[in-house]
Amino acid sequence: MKFGFINSARGIAILMVISVHISQIYHFKSDTMKLFFDYGQMGVQLFFIASAFTLCISHDSRKTENHATTNFYIRRFFRIFPIYYLGIILYYFLNSYFKDSNSYTPKNILANIVFLHGLIPSANNSIVPGGWSIGTEMLFYTVFPFLHKFLFSGYLMIKSIFIIFICYFLFLFFKINITNNSFLYFNILVQLPVFIIGILYYNYNKKISLLNAIFIFIAFTVISFYFWKIKSFIFVPLLSGISFCGLIKILEKTFINNIIFQKIGMVSYSIYIIHFILAFYLLDPTEKSQNMLLYLILTIVTCYPVALILERYLEKPFINLGNKIIKHRDKTLIKDTL
Repeated sequence: MKFGFINSARGIAILMVISVHISQIYHFKSDTMKLFFDYGQMGVQLFFIASAFTLCISHDSRKTENHATTNFYIRRFFRIFPIYYLGIILYYFLNSYFKDSNSYTPKNILANIVFLHGLIPSANNSIVPGGWSIGTEMLFYTVFPFLHKFLFSGYLMIKSIFIIFICYFLFLFFKINITNNSFLYFNILVQLPVFIIGILYYNYNKKISLLNAIFIFIAFTVISFYFWKIKSFIFVPLLSGISFCGLIKILEKTFINNIIFQKIGMVSYSIYIIHFILAFYLLDPTEKSQNMLLYLILTIVTCYPVALILERYLEKPFINLGNKIIKHRDKTLIKDTL
């Protein structure tokens, strides 16, 4: 598999995300261990880096395609919405039974349906657990075709640094504090620099040696932990994103890229949406470390086969439907021009 290392990155990313959510029902006796597991939430930023990288690959392979921008949006929508809409329905019933469904107002549900919940605090992470990342990703998809054209029209590095600076400027100028897992932390302005780093990595990754990649991964992971420790969360996504560029190069060049990570990564989106069922609803809090390990294993071995079923009967059929719509649309437009 030519880009199997990207699937491995996604596999590692979802394992990180699962670990942090399972750890939230475990009582840590060590702050260091808690910090280690909490950092698993940065698996989302690893997803963002992998997404930006693969979108650039896809864009370059289809740059001569007619109506490329419209087709891009069709493909992205049909890739994302089936599983996410299933999540909206699923978690409504789970919340109604186990917790409460007060957040399921028409406004919040509609915002999630049209993927604008990343702009609305009450809707951002209250309908589908972890749904904030999908909202942020969809906002990135919205600007990607134009952002790609702007960045690759010349002076890529300068433009990228400028955009990253602009993203942070308002928060820093007005001294707005960004707390972890808040609406502002989830905001596209804080997360967009991560996607920008992914785009830069796509352009420059061939110039990075394995030794340099190891240094980047270790150094920026340590720096990320430091900024986490001092609660400067505005910079943690960016710093972790840079470290993950090193990780992806390591995966590309070493045995760490393996079939297990690849297989998990290939269905990581479905696993992401459904793993909250165990972590947030079904599993009991525990103080025993062996129980947490069992919870982790149980979540992985339960979610993976379910994700395979969802991929076969929900994800792939709708992806194929999106491709059919594109083909039909292209044929119709050709006929109209004749």
